[in-house]
Amino acid sequence: MSRAIARQADLTAANDDALFAQMASGDLSALGELFDRYHTNVRHFLLRLLVNPAEVDDLVQETFLTASRAAGSFTPGAPGRPFLFGIAAQLVRRRKRGFARLRRMLESFGSHPTEPTKSQRDAIETDQRHAALHAAMAKLNERHREVLLMVELGEMSGVEVAAALGIPPGTVWRRLSEARAELARRLKGMDP
Repeated sequence: MSRAIARQADLTAANDDALFAQMASGDLSALGELFDRYHTNVRHFLLRLLVNPAEVDDLVQETFLTASRAAGSFTPGAPGRPFLFGIAAQLVRRRKRGFARLRRMLESFGSHPTEPTKSQRDAIETDQRHAALHAAMAKLNERHREVLLMVELGEMSGVEVAAALGIPPGTVWRRLSEARAELARRLKGMDP
């Protein structure tokens, strides 16, 4: 019986040589045969490595895809199963290192709050002032807002605004004065 087992192992190794040689030459049809032969073994091996069962199937597939790319490094005469187990173990180690790096990075974010730089603080403060100004402008009555925008943003003179709105220049100046005073009240305390 031991001779029969030894002969079977020799045949399997010879078949593995042929399959890996085919993959190394670019013929990926051998990959399916290799998968059919060893996927259960690789899956059990990964489960024994305490891999999360939800990740095992992905790792099995990744093992065989990696084996197809690494087929040229397969030692002729060697059985395929240990070669595949070696690839699976490397993939698990690589994944654990990647997760460890990610975990350290995430922990560093949690343990070292970043202080905004001066330019970031300035940008935040500017955005806050713009938002406060926009909110205060929205609360002005429409007549005050239109005069203020024409003079301040449109760079129009009081006479030009009066002509554009069809109102006396004195009314423009009064509305402008009232709009500025109301904005100042609403924005009080916003500047450092």
